[in-house]
Parts: sequence; C-alpha cells; structure tokens
Amino acid sequence: MFVCSCRAVTDRTVDATIASGASSVEEIAERCGAGSVCGGCWPELERLLHEHAESTSPVTIAVA
Repeated sequence: MFVCSCRAVTDRTVDATIASGASSVEEIAERCGAGSVCGGCWPELERLLHEHAESTSPVTIAVA
C-alpha cells in the first residue's frame, strides 16, 4: 500500500527504512523520500514508527 503519494513510497519501503535504523519522520524522509514533499503522510509514518517500536521493545516478565 502506498504511504506517500507524492513520492510513491510503499509501507514495505518505510518498514525496511525503519528496520534499518530510521527513528524519526525526518530520517525516513532523508532515507527513502516518504514525507519529504507535502507532509500529508506524516501521521502514517509516525504510526509505523510507533508500531515498529512496540514490536521490537523487549518484554519484561515480573517474577514475584
């Protein structure tokens, strides 16, 4: 699915960009172009960043 219409960037490209170390919308824009024109996709880019952070954060198990 296209995330950025201006640059024709897909969610897969953004996911790969985040996985390779991009940690902000600005870094995503620099690395793959998404979000670098009108900014209309920034909310979706932020959602993808948040989703990636949640999926990669370590799970802590409390033992009583």
